[in-house]
Amino acid sequence: MDNLLENSESLNSEFSRIFEYGPFDDSKRISASWIMCLVALEHSSNLRQLTMCGNYTSAICIIRSQFEALTRAAWLFYAASDQKVENTFSTLSELSQNADQKPNNAEMIKALEGKAPAQAVAMFSKFRDVQWKGLNSYVHGGIHALQRHGSGYPIQLVEQIIKSSNGLLTMTAMMAAILTGNEVIVKDITRIQRRHKDCLPDLLPHL
Repeated sequence: MDNLLENSESLNSEFSRIFEYGPFDDSKRISASWIMCLVALEHSSNLRQLTMCGNYTSAICIIRSQFEALTRAAWLFYAASDQKVENTFSTLSELSQNADQKPNNAEMIKALEGKAPAQAVAMFSKFRDVQWKGLNSYVHGGIHALQRHGSGYPIQLVEQIIKSSNGLLTMTAMMAAILTGNEVIVKDITRIQRRHKDCLPDLLPHL
């Protein structure tokens, strides 16, 4: 697992450089999506720190937050109405008085259909279909958390946790690359993936 974590840090280092370019412009839509990519990036980093400390239950909980931040980044860029984007920059007190609440994760993925790249929508949908119920169980202290935390986590599962997070990190990097408006950076994502294929998931496992 040490090699996997080391390679994961290398993957993160390469993808983090994308954020040095900054977004294409300062419009609210692009700025909001960019911020959510940064949130997803932060979750990815913290997940690896938690696994290194042996806090595997908390690490799995963070995968859900990482996934939700990434989904929202894509939704804000591709599918959110101008009013929804505007609401993102309202004060917290204004939002609490606003009946027009933000969509949930499933609604955002549905809204992406026909607007975001089909491959990205398929990956969002598949991740949710495979992972969502299990992740909710960990987050809410359900049977998954009780049994896994009580009996211990096998090394194979911990490695799956890290690789699943790395898969989301790759999607975050692609979203950020698109937001830079630089086609060269977008094309670099595939090359980076190939160099680090050993720390990326082949399929989406059950956690």
